[in-house]
Amino acid sequence: MESITSRQLVRRARLIEAVTEIVQEVGAQNLQMREVAERSGVALGTAYRYFRSREHLMAAALAEWQEELTRRVLGRSHAADEDPSSMAIDYYRRALWAFHRSPRMAEMVIQMIASTDPDVIGVLDRMGSASSACLERLLAAVAAEQAPYVQITLDSVLTTCVTDLVTGRAGLEEATRRMEGVTRLVMEKAEAAG
Repeated sequence: MESITSRQLVRRARLIEAVTEIVQEVGAQNLQMREVAERSGVALGTAYRYFRSREHLMAAALAEWQEELTRRVLGRSHAADEDPSSMAIDYYRRALWAFHRSPRMAEMVIQMIASTDPDVIGVLDRMGSASSACLERLLAAVAAEQAPYVQITLDSVLTTCVTDLVTGRAGLEEATRRMEGVTRLVMEKAEAAG
């Protein structure tokens, strides 16, 4: 991978910021690369040099949004004696709340998960790795060989709950109740087996 200059980083950040703003305003389905370029002040051709497709740019914006969310959630201090189940429940509750507050970002998550674009898949894989690193702290009480299965289970339930929020199949209270119930069940079972 070639090195990127600070000027290029600034342009890339402006593109991602513009995507996030536009998606919040009109939704991912209405996002146009030309509007992103105009709003960010970055030439359309330059935007395509950084991101090969509209979906690739949207995935990068989603990754940035998720990274900020993760920083905020993990930045919360936990008591030294707080059990891992409570910390995991807190993490997923805050994630659901963020998606509830930004329903168009939640819609974009669902759209990106369904994408077959190799660039999007790469970004989502990197997001998964970042999520794994973040959850290591929360899954400290779980046996190392079980942790990946606990994470995929909880991430799958989170995706289902976000989908239910987006489609109106569940409100925030119901989605949170489901997420908390499954998190508690999975964490307690994994801790007992460890």
